[in-house]
Amino acid sequence: MSNDIENDYFCDGITEEIINALTNIKALKVIARTSSFAFKGKQIDVRQVGKELNVLTILEGSVRKAQNRIRISAQLIDTADGTHYWSKSFDRELDDIFKLQDEISLLIADKIRENFGHFNVDDSLITHHNISTEAYNNYLKAKKLISHFNKDDTLKGISILKGIIEQHPTFALAHVNVHYAYNILAAGGLMPVKEAFEIGGNYLDTAHKLKIELPEVHHSLGWDALNKKWDFKAAASHLKKALQLKPGYSDAHQKLFITLILEGNLEEANYHINKAYTLDPLNDLNNYFMGYNAYINKDEKAVITHFKRCFEINNKFIVGYGIYALALAWQNKPQNIIKVASSIPEMEGSKIEQLIMTTIAYCLLKETSKVETNLDSLIPLLNSDSRERIRFFLIYIYTLLKQYDNALDLIDEGILHKEPLMTLLKVDPLLQPLHTINRFNKQLQTIFALSNQIQSKIKTVEKQLLSKDQIEHYQKAIVFLMNEEECFLDTTLSLRTLAGKINIHPNHLSWLLNASFKKNFNDFINTYRLEYFKTIALKPEFKHITILGLAYDSGFNSKSVFNTFFKKTEGITPSKWVQQHSK
Repeated sequence: MSNDIENDYFCDGITEEIINALTNIKALKVIARTSSFAFKGKQIDVRQVGKELNVLTILEGSVRKAQNRIRISAQLIDTADGTHYWSKSFDRELDDIFKLQDEISLLIADKIRENFGHFNVDDSLITHHNISTEAYNNYLKAKKLISHFNKDDTLKGISILKGIIEQHPTFALAHVNVHYAYNILAAGGLMPVKEAFEIGGNYLDTAHKLKIELPEVHHSLGWDALNKKWDFKAAASHLKKALQLKPGYSDAHQKLFITLILEGNLEEANYHINKAYTLDPLNDLNNYFMGYNAYINKDEKAVITHFKRCFEINNKFIVGYGIYALALAWQNKPQNIIKVASSIPEMEGSKIEQLIMTTIAYCLLKETSKVETNLDSLIPLLNSDSRERIRFFLIYIYTLLKQYDNALDLIDEGILHKEPLMTLLKVDPLLQPLHTINRFNKQLQTIFALSNQIQSKIKTVEKQLLSKDQIEHYQKAIVFLMNEEECFLDTTLSLRTLAGKINIHPNHLSWLLNASFKKNFNDFINTYRLEYFKTIALKPEFKHITILGLAYDSGFNSKSVFNTFFKKTEGITPSKWVQQHSK
C-alpha cells in the first residue's frame, strides 16, 4: 500500500515468499505467484477469483512499509460465500525479514489446517538467507525484470543480480537466477547458446556448491542437464528432487513435462503440464506449454485456446510465436500464421520471428518466389546471434519444401553444437516425413542417447503417525481437557496451544483429530462450543445476553464463523433454534 515502486518490489516479494512457503506443504494446492498476482490491486469479488483459479479459499492481505517498520495484514476467506475464517495484523521492525515471513507463513498454514483437515507442517517453511534487506529488495526487483522475457529487462536483471553477488557471494538464489536469465537469452535467440550456457553454467555450479538442497537449485540443474547436456535421466532426477523438496513447485512440473514429452512419454508429460497449469493457470509459459502439449497430442482446439491465452497474457512472449506457427502449419492454416506474425509487437527479435513465420506460411501456400526471397534473408542469419533459432526453423521449412537432405544437414550442425532445440525434433508431427529416413533416426539416437524412456510419478504412502496405545492415551487426554477443563472456552485456543497442553507435536495432533475423531481442529473445538452455547442459551439467567454475546461466551470469536457452523450443524439459524427450544 505505497506509491513507491521500490516498496512495491519489496511487498511483492513478501507475498511471493509466503506463496513459496505454503507451496512447501505437500497437501496444499497453492496457486503460484504469476496467477495470484494477476488480481493484485483489483477490486474483484472473491467468488470470481475462486472460479478463475479453481480454489476454495483466498488468502488476502496488504503490506505497508515505512522506513524500517512494516505492517502486514492477512485474512483467510471462503470463495463460496465470503466467510472470513481468520484475520490478523503484524507490526514489526524489519530486523529479520525471513524470520517475519516464516512466522506469518506458519500461522497461515496452521489456520488452514485447523479449518480444513490434517497435513504436516514443518517447523520452518522459509529458508533464512544471510543477506541485507536492501539486497533482498534488489533481488526481488531483478527477478521481476527477468520475468518479462525480453532482452533489455533481462540484462538489467542480470546486472542487479551480479551486484548482489559481489556483496553477498553465498546468496545461492542470486546465482540461480543469473543462470536462469542466460537460459532465457539463449532460448529467445537473443544471445549465442554456447556463450549463454557457459556464462550461466558457472553461476549454477556455484549455487550447487553453496546450497545443494534448495529446490530452485535442483530445478535449474535439471533444466541445465536437459538443455546443455541432453541428459534426460539427470534432468528427471533433479526435477523430481525439486518436487520432493517443494511439492507444489509449478516450474518443476513444467520442466519435467518438457523432459518427458520430448522423449515421447506423452501420458506422464500430460500429467505434469496439467499439474503446472492447475497451480499457475494465468502464467504465460504454462499456457505456452499447454499449447505445445496440445500440438504434440494433435488437439486442434486446445492449441488455439492456450497459445492465444499465452499471448493475451504477454504479447511480448517472443519465444512462443515460432512454435505457434508450427502448430498452425500442422493444421494447414497459413493465413492464420501470417495474421499472428503481423500481431507481434516491435521488440528485439520480432523481425526475425515474423520472417520465420511468414516463410512457413508461404511454404504451405506454395508461393515459391516468396519462400526463396525469405530464405535469402534467413540463411545469412545462420552467422548471427540467432543462428540456433534460425537453424531450428529452417529444418521445418526445408521439410515442408521436401528438401530433406538440407533439413538433415542442418540437424547435423545442431547436433555438432549440441543445440537445445534439437531435442524437439523427435515428437513433432510436422517432421513425420523424416522418420522414414534412416539418417534421421540415427540422428535421434545421438540426441536421445541419455534418455529415460519411461518415467514414474513419485509415490508416497501415508503413514500412521501414532501407535495404538499412543492414540488411546491422547484421545483420553483431549476429551479430559474438553469435558473437565472446558479449554474450548478459550477464544485464542489453537492447534499448537492445544498440542502443548497434552505434550504432543502439532502434526500428530492434527492427524489424530482427523483420523480418530473424523474432524478437523476447528470443527472438533466448535462442536464443544456449540453444545455449550445450546446449554447456556436456554437458561433463564442468561436471557438478557444477546445470542452473539452467548456465542462469544462459548468460545467463538467470530460472528460469521458461529452462524455458519451453527447452521451447518443444526440446519437452522441460532435465533430460530433458540425460539423453537424456548417454548
